[in-house]
Amino acid sequence: MTIKFLTSGVFYGQRRCILSILLSGCLCFFASLSLVAFDSVPPVLAAGSEHFSPLMAQAYRYYNGIGRPVNYAKALRLYLQLARKGDPSAQFVVGGMYYKGQGTDPDHRQGFFWLLKAAEQGVSSPESLSIIGTMYLQGIGVPQNYMEARKYLERAADLGNLTAKKNLAYMYYNGLTGKPDYKQALELYKEAALLGDNVSQSNVGLMYAEGMGAGVDRVRSYAWYSLAAGQGNIAAIAARNNLMIRMNWQELNRAQALSLKLFKEVENNLEATDNVL
Repeated sequence: MTIKFLTSGVFYGQRRCILSILLSGCLCFFASLSLVAFDSVPPVLAAGSEHFSPLMAQAYRYYNGIGRPVNYAKALRLYLQLARKGDPSAQFVVGGMYYKGQGTDPDHRQGFFWLLKAAEQGVSSPESLSIIGTMYLQGIGVPQNYMEARKYLERAADLGNLTAKKNLAYMYYNGLTGKPDYKQALELYKEAALLGDNVSQSNVGLMYAEGMGAGVDRVRSYAWYSLAAGQGNIAAIAARNNLMIRMNWQELNRAQALSLKLFKEVENNLEATDNVL
């Protein structure tokens, strides 16, 4: 079997290629290499509450608009003063602000620099660890280093970060941890798929269809493809329909029942996540 790396989800003969539509300038690969994007800057109060100095308190008030209008630029300047003195909590916040572009233009390289400094001193979040690992993996803005990428992505994945799970699966699939490990890649894609990621769902379908990491299983393949297709994944729609014409009625019934079961599991996981947030 030959996998051809493409930037779209089209099919070329018997070479099945996964859809990797990635946001925020991400790279497009078979196994969905993703770049993390902060939805918000890391929690400022939680990060700095252990030693809330007057300067930290002032920065916090500017950042959150407490007693004054929100002013990210002033908050960043104040946090930078603390970060340059070695305060890991301030480094953590500065990294997030640079990465997100709050108080400055987005600067992923500076974001990486400060998030790494904070992480090396024990201050991190699942998102910051995933950013560090992903940037090491991509080698954009920093030297590419697979060992460091794996270290940080494993930490983030263990904490439940979706992007870290996907990127770590990409590493295992492509042998960037030493040699290809399809079984581990499949397990990580399943974890991401059960968190609702449709690209991972399609990846799981492909791996079952081709017998990578597990035996060929058309029922499971169809079920995962169908789950991704239900979210509008174009590659999964085509793959599901192509697989369906090669299945008998009993297989199709089992596959659709499994897909519904997986759908309910995903919905429960998403609801649980919403409740935590």
